[in-house]
Amino acid sequence: MEHEENPALGCRAIRIGLTRPEIFKTQLRALFRASAFGKIAIMYPMITSVQEVRKIKESVEEVKTELTSQGVEFGNPEQGIMIETPAAAIISDDLAKEVDFFSIGTNDLSQYTMAIDRQNPQLDQFFDPHHPAVLRMISMVVENAHKAGIWAGICGELGADQSLTKEFLAMGVDELSVSPGSILPLRKIILETNVTDYKAGKEC
Repeated sequence: MEHEENPALGCRAIRIGLTRPEIFKTQLRALFRASAFGKIAIMYPMITSVQEVRKIKESVEEVKTELTSQGVEFGNPEQGIMIETPAAAIISDDLAKEVDFFSIGTNDLSQYTMAIDRQNPQLDQFFDPHHPAVLRMISMVVENAHKAGIWAGICGELGADQSLTKEFLAMGVDELSVSPGSILPLRKIILETNVTDYKAGKEC
């Protein structure tokens, strides 16, 4: 990889896959072969357009055709995308028609939305992962997912943020991906929350 002045906005994630198809198809081949032995899901990161998803699908079909011609068994894994760019969030209604699920990557979505490098300590006072713009995007993505009949989960630090758990439940978030140490506290909040009452309280 060549040096980049701003790698967070550079050739990373799915951009590597789509510009280096030989690497991408090798990974896809391994994933589809593994899918013959158990339930797996494939998630594509750093999506910004419908065209990218359709190019991914073309590569997937090529791999499936190759495996079939070689007599290699494979399953039918779910295929979803990371929603971690404002572009993906805003067109999530269109993207939802192309995939099986969304996983909202709150770490990158927050920093890209607020134009703040999370790794820069000098900007800590300006970084607010609870910013209304971030939460509205999350809510919009979940709503668009459900309209298309797919599920939407949250990963990243906000997934374990207990001050937002009830908010996420009210939004209709289907899954929270967190570290093992966060599971029991979140489970307690979820079991004790009546979403209907919480929504009513918010409206009042």
